Amino acid sequence: MKALVLAAGMLGLTALAVPTQANAVVCARGVVRAGCVGPNGAIVARRPVPRAVVVRPIVVRPEPVVRCAIVNGRRVCR
Repeated sequence: MKALVLAAGMLGLTALAVPTQANAVVCARGVVRAGCVGPNGAIVARRPVPRAVVVRPIVVRPEPVVRCAIVNGRRVCR
């Protein structure tokens, strides 16, 4: 019986000692770059360059001056 328990224990320890692949993926986001590391290697991506925003000035045209006068007893506006 002792030999059976000892053999099962040795078999169990052998199963724990067998190396296995790691499947974890770790990602991080930095100020300049973002990247991920996995079992097949690493990948790094740069952040896009921010584009300048162009603001067009709004041209406000003054309303035409309306001048009114009384001509021959009638009001005339131009």
